[in-house]
Amino acid sequence: MKDESSKIMPPSPSQAVKKDAIDLKAEEERVVQGLINRGFLSMEEVARCIPDGSKGGAGYLQRVQAAGLVTAGQFERLKADLQLLSGQQIPGYVMMEKLGQGAMGVVYKARQIRLDRLVAIKILRGKLASDPDSFVRLEREARLAAKLSHNNIIQAIDVGIAGKLKYFVMELIQGKTIQEEMKAGKARYPEKQAVEIILQIAQALEHANKRGLVHRDIKPANIVLTGEGVAKLADLGMARENTDVELIKKEQGMIIGTPYYIAPEQVRGEPDIDTRADIYSLGATLYHMVVGSPPFEGESVMQVLKAHESEELQPPDHIIKELSSGIGEVVEMMMAKSREDRYRTASELIIDLECLLNGEPPKLARKKISASLAGLSQGEEEEAAQAVAELPNWVYICFAVLGGGLVLSLAANMVLALKK
Repeated sequence: MKDESSKIMPPSPSQAVKKDAIDLKAEEERVVQGLINRGFLSMEEVARCIPDGSKGGAGYLQRVQAAGLVTAGQFERLKADLQLLSGQQIPGYVMMEKLGQGAMGVVYKARQIRLDRLVAIKILRGKLASDPDSFVRLEREARLAAKLSHNNIIQAIDVGIAGKLKYFVMELIQGKTIQEEMKAGKARYPEKQAVEIILQIAQALEHANKRGLVHRDIKPANIVLTGEGVAKLADLGMARENTDVELIKKEQGMIIGTPYYIAPEQVRGEPDIDTRADIYSLGATLYHMVVGSPPFEGESVMQVLKAHESEELQPPDHIIKELSSGIGEVVEMMMAKSREDRYRTASELIIDLECLLNGEPPKLARKKISASLAGLSQGEEEEAAQAVAELPNWVYICFAVLGGGLVLSLAANMVLALKK
């Protein structure tokens, strides 16, 4: 006969209630900690409204409002952030507020406890959170960012997994992107300000290129401007190392980039993308900043992509008359259809951008134009010489007959003159 006492009995209703109460109190305590960290409650105020596990996070927020510890407006904002306040946390960090959301994840403002500094944390969202390949991409982005240490590139801090959360911690930049500023009403940037910003990003590209990295997604949304006027290059989600042979093979034929700013070779899915593709995209960004619209537009993505490949670029100074011819020359060289005609490196681009800031004509772009004009002139002379050399034989015979007749006529006139 079996010993019935050895059976595992289901918990009694009272035990289940007790467990729920424990969970509710833990949730309330996380909300309390979040409110303290965000500066909404002091320890003295918490003593007036102690979490007791009776109603969970949402109920505790209502108690706090009823006690007059937060305003109605604050209550609504906190209620919207309740999941963040009461949800799972990342060890060593206190989640504070949502900053934005992208294709891969949600970005939060947080405090790194040990170093007492504010950071930004990107967390994979939705189905991507349970997709192993998505975390591999996030980890690769963090690893590439960690290779870079430059004042004009957002710095990587940490990457990891905490329970179901897969996260990437990075430097928090208090500012707006170029895209955000333009959407908020800044129609165009003054030429000098635009060149100063682009120069900083060119310096970031110079740093990345020396370490074998290509960004592949330079655009206004990935350039953040701080309150002090410092431009920061963000989002290395599409970046690639030039030595990553496996990834190069895997991505061959794929169109990787943002349509309004993508280089022609990226449109074609060429595998050997280098820094000249980033220079093209930076040129398209500069164009957008000083003109107020992207260099190529269309009714569909495919129209825009084809325009990058084959449509002639209208220089920005031909559209906005107050722009200098110098910036037009620089943009044209940055956005040349053939990468062989672009600046070879960010270092070369920096030379011409500094010339523009000093009120001088761009050295390399002007030299390129002079060489092109000289080549065109020489080509026209060669074509003229070739046209003469290719005249039909009967033309030469006519010239000879006419010349001979002219000589005989002159000789006859001289004889007649002597007889007189």
